[in-house]
Amino acid sequence: MKLLEKILVPIDINIDSKEQINTAIKIAKLSDSEIFILYVLPEEGLKGAIKDLVFSSATKALDKIKNVFVKEGITVCEPVIKYGKPVDKILKMAAKEDVNLILTGSGSKKEEKKIKRGYTAEKLMRQSKKPVWVVKSDKANKLKNILCPVDFSEHSKCALKTAILLSKFFNARLTILGVYEEYANYSPRFTMDIETENAHRLKQFEREMEEFIKEFDLIGINHNIEIEAGSAHVEILKTIEENDHDLLVMGTHGRSGIKRFVIGSVTEKVTREVPCSFITTKTEVVFNVQCDNEVNEIETHYKIANDLFKNGHYNDAIGQYLICLQINGMHIPSLFKLSETFRIIDDSAKAKYYGDMANDILTKLWDDGIAKDIKKYYTSGNQ
Repeated sequence: MKLLEKILVPIDINIDSKEQINTAIKIAKLSDSEIFILYVLPEEGLKGAIKDLVFSSATKALDKIKNVFVKEGITVCEPVIKYGKPVDKILKMAAKEDVNLILTGSGSKKEEKKIKRGYTAEKLMRQSKKPVWVVKSDKANKLKNILCPVDFSEHSKCALKTAILLSKFFNARLTILGVYEEYANYSPRFTMDIETENAHRLKQFEREMEEFIKEFDLIGINHNIEIEAGSAHVEILKTIEENDHDLLVMGTHGRSGIKRFVIGSVTEKVTREVPCSFITTKTEVVFNVQCDNEVNEIETHYKIANDLFKNGHYNDAIGQYLICLQINGMHIPSLFKLSETFRIIDDSAKAKYYGDMANDILTKLWDDGIAKDIKKYYTSGNQ
């Protein structure tokens, strides 16, 4: 199943790209994506033998990175080296290859305990029409705890749809956050009851959130909805810090006015200091509509299979689990349930086959600790 046809991975060989590459591997394996690697060299300051030497060194470094993807069984094109301004070249290649996602490193540095995003990542976020995923180089991207702030705009709808799909495929917890502005009376000429006004604002915001959420399918998603009062960017950063979110998904534009925040300016403020990886979207969902339909199809067959399993109709359940694998050959829950079902009907060879397949996928996608947690979850009767 192709969730993302093409991912552009702009590499800076002068900084640590380990987490960027690891994240690209996880996403590419999940979505059967084709990887495009790009490195941009400056136009000025490189001449003659020095230029040839730098180009040769960059080529060797990119070939090593390409081989990392190849060893993981991922389709990757020959790395491309361009001369010029990084953002311009990245955007041109993204348009030329019609990629679905730009997955870049943060290039961040710690300053006074705050993590600053890099210049290239900042400009990409501002200018790219494609979704941009910025991976923090100094924090493991586990993709298990996702935060999506919303302001009820079309852009936040796009962001939430992306966050929901990521939560489904990575079995991640999703927090949907809304922030409203409280009223503060600084003038003695106004006698408005502040507590009454703020209670009214909260109720109205809760109604808007309820209507907004109705548009999304959150069945089977481990999620919670939080509403906070205050400054949007402050509350977003506070929520990330207090709950250890490892991925933020935000729209880059929104609407202003009472009870809504201007998500463009908020995104600007948040991503300057956000301590985790983040995705910014404008009008394009990271995963396509076909993916959403296929997700729903998998969920339908998986539910039918589990009902059949619970009622002892093991052979019929096997058929439904296999349909799930036809849609997505890396559907971990179906693999574990097939192993369990074949074990019950005394087919130890097939039980081992599907169990080994599930463990192999987990080992490739996740580190040992996370893989063990996921295996424990799916083999302890939760599904």
